[in-house]
Amino acid sequence: MAVKNLQDLQTYDEEKMAKQIIFNEPKSKAIAFNFLPGQAMPQHGHPHKNAFVFVIEGEGICSLDHIDSAIQQGDAIHCNPQQKISIKNTGAASMTVYVVLSEE
Repeated sequence: MAVKNLQDLQTYDEEKMAKQIIFNEPKSKAIAFNFLPGQAMPQHGHPHKNAFVFVIEGEGICSLDHIDSAIQQGDAIHCNPQQKISIKNTGAASMTVYVVLSEE
């Protein structure tokens, strides 16, 4: 068993969103992404993997296949292997999302 303090993973980079690996297993991965206002994750896909995104704090826009949805703390998003996702912090404060990638 492994236990990690998630607050320790809330680090930020003035230049770009910060990425912290929480757990990395052969068929799944958990990642923390930390965004300062205006920072974004470019559109990309995860072939053969489901992505489950959990908004821990902040607010922004999540785009799935170029369809934008407002997101905020407490929201959960599912991105299937055929979809492309991007996330942008549009709020005035920092935003943290946790992503779990799981093979099909």
